[in-house]
Amino acid sequence: MSASFFKRLTSSIVDFILVFVMVYLAFIVGGRPLLQNRVDNFDEIYSAYTQVLTAYNNDMQNLQTEYDANIELANDDEALKAIAAEEYNAKSEILNQQNTIDIEPFNEPLTQYYIEIIYFFSIGVIVIMTLLAVLTSGKTPGRRIMKIKLKAEINGELTNPSILQVFFHDIILKYFFIILVFTISMYYGLILILLALLVDIILISLTRKKFTIRDFFLKLRVVKSGYGN
Repeated sequence: MSASFFKRLTSSIVDFILVFVMVYLAFIVGGRPLLQNRVDNFDEIYSAYTQVLTAYNNDMQNLQTEYDANIELANDDEALKAIAAEEYNAKSEILNQQNTIDIEPFNEPLTQYYIEIIYFFSIGVIVIMTLLAVLTSGKTPGRRIMKIKLKAEINGELTNPSILQVFFHDIILKYFFIILVFTISMYYGLILILLALLVDIILISLTRKKFTIRDFFLKLRVVKSGYGN
């Protein structure tokens, strides 16, 4: 019997969390120091950048406190409230402009550092997810927990999938393109995730064998453990 959308989604979430934790630990142990070393004088730059942000946040907090006090003193006087709002907006604009100038020297080195962090996690997730899927022949921890498995369907008979089928099903058509888009734009990445989930829900709900697009093209099925041996 084919697995439900809930079981498939939950197994994918379990696998992704497991892989993400592994990549995060790798980042803490070796990735972060490596990427920081790629930025000249990183410690000094990051320390100065933090001081600038701390000063900006303190100034904005003080400005907010001043604004709240003026609003309270204005009571129900709309004219005084308008003056307080105008003063707040003018001062906050000055602080924002000054902050933009202050952080400008840090933009290039730190932006490159954060971009490389995104690449590190993206590549790390793909590599570890590939190893997890291929080395287990699709019997990932998430699928084992949800008691489902990936099977190839040949002439109506279910058999174990090939490594190539597992790779394309579990990596290329499931994660690779989403992660690729996500590294370019978080906004479009989220849209693609939601679109992919919507398409899967519709197809699994409407097709007799609960096929997704990747299932159909690769002639694979996700079934409950014990079904098809």
